[in-house]
Amino acid sequence: MRIFPLLLVLVLLSSSLAGCFDNDPPEECGSVDEGFEVSELVSDVNRMTTANVRMGDLDGDGRLDILSTQPLDGWVSWTRCDTDGCTEEILSVGLTAPVRTQVVDFDQDGSNDLLVADIGILPPSDDLAGSVVLLRRDAEGNFSNETLHSGIGRVACAEAADLDGDGDLDIVVCEFGNLNGSVLWLEQEENGSFSPHEIDARPGAIHAFPFDADDDGDLDLAVSLSQLSEEVNLYRNDGEGNFTLETLMKSDNTWFGMSGLEVYDLDGDGDDDIIYTNGDTLDMDLPEEQYPHDVHGAAWLENDGTGQFTQHELARVWGAYTAKPFDADGDGDIDLVIGTLQFDLVYLGVHQIDLVLLENVGDLTFVRHDLRNSQRYMITFDVGDIDGDGEADLVGGSHTMGNAGNAHRLVELSWQPELVWCE
Repeated sequence: MRIFPLLLVLVLLSSSLAGCFDNDPPEECGSVDEGFEVSELVSDVNRMTTANVRMGDLDGDGRLDILSTQPLDGWVSWTRCDTDGCTEEILSVGLTAPVRTQVVDFDQDGSNDLLVADIGILPPSDDLAGSVVLLRRDAEGNFSNETLHSGIGRVACAEAADLDGDGDLDIVVCEFGNLNGSVLWLEQEENGSFSPHEIDARPGAIHAFPFDADDDGDLDLAVSLSQLSEEVNLYRNDGEGNFTLETLMKSDNTWFGMSGLEVYDLDGDGDDDIIYTNGDTLDMDLPEEQYPHDVHGAAWLENDGTGQFTQHELARVWGAYTAKPFDADGDGDIDLVIGTLQFDLVYLGVHQIDLVLLENVGDLTFVRHDLRNSQRYMITFDVGDIDGDGEADLVGGSHTMGNAGNAHRLVELSWQPELVWCE
């Protein structure tokens, strides 16, 4: 996709001239190193604190929109693009510190709504400041605000799904909290009220994705826990909203830094696998003798179709925060883009890698491309056709407290392989 007249920045890691000695005299040659071509969708150097980027057709026009959260400012950005450019609308009524959204027709009236996880307060705290908010959209496009659940610890995620098989939408909630927290689900009753059910009474839940792990017709939950747990868990559903914990991966240390989670059929065998990252740079208890590039990274859990999982290493990289599956090079197979959060004052002297592209060259064999001096602090991505040109687009956002250079609130990234030419 190309969007004009948006600012177009070509990320050039280096350029060089070389002699080509096939003929006499030598030809003059040049090259442009591999990198990402960047189209800035929303230019705002003062608000590069994007927490999450997610796509969905909020206005029902058949085209994917971009919803991005700005918790420091207390609003959600609703960005709509076409081949001529993008427009942005700010949604803020009833929100305090939104961190994640989901586009879903929650009341099943034919108009998509916006479900929002509101963390309430950003610093570590056990204050009951979290909430789950629904921005309900009517057929005329007007929004009304409704708080579905509040008075709980800091909320990191809220995902709507029919967890008990009764035909209406329930909500799984990550009550991250601090020392106290939980994984819980909100059962929607016939009168529209919600009854909370605790699934796991531990803090630190970051992501929770409903999916049918074992092909039994009901929705299980893939959940990542940080804090002192550092786990990837499967909560297996019996079909009536009763969940049994199965730990798929557990670190043997507290400084693992669990960060990201994706549910995706990475091996293309028809069932969903799990991709996770660990690289929370703010987990400050990493021992001095541990090199962060050896500890942090990305891996995937292969599903055999029955909900049994086998772990495979993907890459080691300091500050790995998210790993997004995406056909970056257009060859028909799925690559992975890893975004990192590497603060300059943490782990001084450790070389920085801003982005990693894992190029799938066949049979899930990946060639690694490290990109330095590239797009910094990219902690969130989503993929979809945002401009209606028939091509999937990779959109990401940066999260940094200041204008550190090469950071963007909302951009599209297109992979550019190395180019070599001779004259």
